[in-house]
Amino acid sequence: LSSLEDRYVYECIDDEKETIRTLTETKNLLSQRQLRIYVVDSFDDCIFHYLKDNEDIYTISSELVLSCAEKEIDIPVPRRNRPLYCQHLSSAVICFVGIRKDTHTEFSDFVHYLGGSVRKDYSDQVTHVISHANIGEKYLTAFNMERSEILTEEWLLRCWQERNNRQFDPFESELIRIYRAKPLHNLNLFFFGFNNENELEHLHTLTNEHGGFITTEMSEASHIVLSDMNLFIST
Repeated sequence: LSSLEDRYVYECIDDEKETIRTLTETKNLLSQRQLRIYVVDSFDDCIFHYLKDNEDIYTISSELVLSCAEKEIDIPVPRRNRPLYCQHLSSAVICFVGIRKDTHTEFSDFVHYLGGSVRKDYSDQVTHVISHANIGEKYLTAFNMERSEILTEEWLLRCWQERNNRQFDPFESELIRIYRAKPLHNLNLFFFGFNNENELEHLHTLTNEHGGFITTEMSEASHIVLSDMNLFIST
């Protein structure tokens, strides 16, 4: 930590008025090539959101400072306008599949707060895919390349929930197994032309076991499962 003393000014704040007062001074320091890094206790309160809404601000959490002090390592300097809470996902490159726009923004923030990176498109750099539903070109590419873990949204929420747990390992094999997306994750299946009740019940059970859902409305289906293609075409 001492190695940073000559290069960076750390500002611990707990008052909104004090935060507002220092912003102009902070931006002047930046023009002189000196950074002021704000240290906040929480990424949920109004002080943090005020800092986040301002440009050219560098913000980290007190948890990150304490974690680095415990490990006797330098505090990482966050990217401008990208607050850093901890480094749980520092080795992760994440791509989202099927995530709604508003949720995508929130989830991208979580990844960045946890030290990870986000990619819009799937590539061989992506280490983890977070899937709302196993559908679409990006999902198929990730599945076929077999290079990345495909996980549910709950995995990322768990990582964020554990942000203050310094022993937490987001890549631990049992945790990955729990949150790995099942083959039919969040798919809606409509079964057409099945008259045998036992067969249909078995198919419904398999669908549920593999993360899918059953719909009785064809218009709501992501996939239609046919007992006979010719019967479907003639209908």
